[in-house]
Amino acid sequence: MPEPTPSPSHTATADAIRTAADAAAVAGVDLVDVHATDGFARASALFDAVWGRPGEAGAVLGPEALAAIDHAGGQVSAAVRDGEVVGATAAFLGRTVSGVTFLHSHVTGVLDEATSGGIGAALKWHQRAWCLGRGIAEVRWTFDPLIRRNVAFNLVRLGAQVDRYLEDAYGRMPDVRNAGLPTDRLVAVWSLASPRVAAAASGRAASPDVDALRRSGAEVLVDELDDGSPHVTVTEAPRRLIRVPTDIEPLRLTDPDLALGWAAAMRTTLGAALAEGARVSGATRDGWLVLTAGDRVTELRGTGRPR
Repeated sequence: MPEPTPSPSHTATADAIRTAADAAAVAGVDLVDVHATDGFARASALFDAVWGRPGEAGAVLGPEALAAIDHAGGQVSAAVRDGEVVGATAAFLGRTVSGVTFLHSHVTGVLDEATSGGIGAALKWHQRAWCLGRGIAEVRWTFDPLIRRNVAFNLVRLGAQVDRYLEDAYGRMPDVRNAGLPTDRLVAVWSLASPRVAAAASGRAASPDVDALRRSGAEVLVDELDDGSPHVTVTEAPRRLIRVPTDIEPLRLTDPDLALGWAAAMRTTLGAALAEGARVSGATRDGWLVLTAGDRVTELRGTGRPR
């Protein structure tokens, strides 16, 4: 399980507001919370454009659903550049079985032509400030363990942690990005006032040294072969390394059998290990996940090197 979520403080909230403002400036966008019908329609249209959702399949989130989220106290925000919505996020309130309130970030999207400009990061840091300003200390969301950039973004750049693995979380989806294949997901937990996230917000995101881990006994569980296919090695090592494929989304359209092979490899390794009590104890920007057996998970905070 991820580390306990500390309660937000006034200092943490002020720092989060500054981080969000700095991220927006770097991305060249204005971050606005949406409360009006026109804004809901523009955000909904952006989500459909990002996911390539065909009209007959229905919207990712229709304007009326976004309005309901806003009316119920959830978050609908947009990144605006030169009057155009280039990114958006929608999130609603949730509650754990123990009664802890969190924000479930259901969808965050950025137009393809704007993905390299830091807009996604600006939206997430704005979300952090939005939550802390309302006394919400935790955000959760799901993400695809096969999309390398998302793994690095969520676990390294933002400092989120993995809670569990969900098999076919949303069923088969008709959009271009999922291409009707299984929608296995990792559940991310973002402890907004934690030292881990504070370090990520200040640009000191933790990332393990894979070569050092291998020298200390970590073994590769899943790797990517030269032809782009997954290779699984049976190992009982307490620390295991899983390679995320270079670019799974085009494969889902051009070679669905190979994409399905990657989905199966991830489910039978990462999914099974998490179900048995292992934890994702680290991730790298170039596509490695570090799995550590459940009884040996300890982190050196600030360095990202497991011990």
